Amino acid sequence: MWDNKTLEWIDFELTSFCNIKCQGCFRVLSPHADKILNKTYLDLDVIKEKFQKQMFPNMKIINFCGSVDEPTAHPQFFEIVKHFVDWDVHINIATNGSTRTTQWWEKLANILKCSHRVTWGIDGSDEVSEIYRQGSSFKKIQQNFRAFNKAGGKSNWQFIVFEHNEHQLDEARELAKKEGFEDFKTIISHRKDIGKVKHKKLEVKESTCISCKYGNQKRIFVNHMGNVIPCCHLNSKMLEFSVAPKVKDKFEEILEKADYVNDINLAHVTLEQAMHGKVWKAIQDSWKKDPVPRCQSVCKQNIRDKFVQEKLQ
Repeated sequence: MWDNKTLEWIDFELTSFCNIKCQGCFRVLSPHADKILNKTYLDLDVIKEKFQKQMFPNMKIINFCGSVDEPTAHPQFFEIVKHFVDWDVHINIATNGSTRTTQWWEKLANILKCSHRVTWGIDGSDEVSEIYRQGSSFKKIQQNFRAFNKAGGKSNWQFIVFEHNEHQLDEARELAKKEGFEDFKTIISHRKDIGKVKHKKLEVKESTCISCKYGNQKRIFVNHMGNVIPCCHLNSKMLEFSVAPKVKDKFEEILEKADYVNDINLAHVTLEQAMHGKVWKAIQDSWKKDPVPRCQSVCKQNIRDKFVQEKLQ
């Protein structure tokens, strides 16, 4: 299913740092979060060594979007972007938008070419966005995206739909047009409800079999520790296991049996070796009889995503 020569999309979680706490994130839910977060970065030299243009002849998308990180927090972010900017791929940068200065965002706009995008996570047309993205500042985000767009940057607006913000969908969509955004996208999160944050529920058809979304997209995930895994949905469980290694479900059992650090970490293996190692094989084998729970909960809903946009228009 995955191979260097056919791979088209890589998600990079560049850091363990983030300036906000989204409700439902590993940062908020895990009792062990402080042991691993806000400590490390994916090393620039590792990226340059393990990810070279000639290794990936069909690469189409480089996506800086982790499950616990804010990519712009990486101290060498500009150098990382420059490493990929001439790959003839589409670069996407997913951000909460409330980091750095307007001058920093202007500089990023000058580094990126017109085919690349910054996706701003803004879940409301005003400070309502801060209800989910606690610690963010709508006013600072607005200053930053205006500076970036004015400098020639291309932006997408991503709106996660919740019960508390769905009344602002039309207003946010119009605001995005007014502010010069290229696209406005609505999504439904897989995360748990917490306090005032109640996720929008959609009635969708489900399949009993597993159809791996990332596999179908020829896509993989690399976390800030340098671990190569099939998708972002497995990352929180992997981070938890790295600091509190207790076998609780099928995925953790796989990690323990495979000696996962030596099997999927870029300090010990190549990307190709990780994708064909014990961990990846065991995950795929589990789909036939005893699926990894996260695979079961996310990818049995293999026709879910195509309904989302239609129902939220």
